[in-house]
Amino acid sequence: MKEKLIKYINRIYFGIYLYTRELDIPTYYVGRKDYYRGQLGFKICCLMIMLYASGFLSIIVFLVGEQFAYLIKSNFIYKIIYIILLLCIYFLFSQITSLEGNKGLAYFEQFDQEPHSIKIKWMVIGAFAFILGIAFFILGMKIFPIF
Repeated sequence: MKEKLIKYINRIYFGIYLYTRELDIPTYYVGRKDYYRGQLGFKICCLMIMLYASGFLSIIVFLVGEQFAYLIKSNFIYKIIYIILLLCIYFLFSQITSLEGNKGLAYFEQFDQEPHSIKIKWMVIGAFAFILGIAFFILGMKIFPIF
């Protein structure tokens, strides 16, 4: 189940990379096969993960309680801790979903061999997931605005 979910999430990343057309060039570095990952596609995927992490953390803080949320808003040190926690959640999400690892690149290699219609399907799903991430972020900021 976990493997299937990770594969699905990596297909969404692949769909986002297809918009920028930056994942097409296989290269060999120190005898290891790698793909050229352009900066724009990678940044868009990182932004999507950050949107989901921010929305997730905002909802968690809201569920913990109003006094805890007020403490974070009122004190600068707690805002810094909140931002550090947000970055930790971001790195956890990107590590779990194999965005930067060799496992993710192996998935990309498999997806690159699929027909064009399947790639278009994942481009649409990737765009929908990105828009859903924006909506989740807006919902989180409405519930718990940090600034």
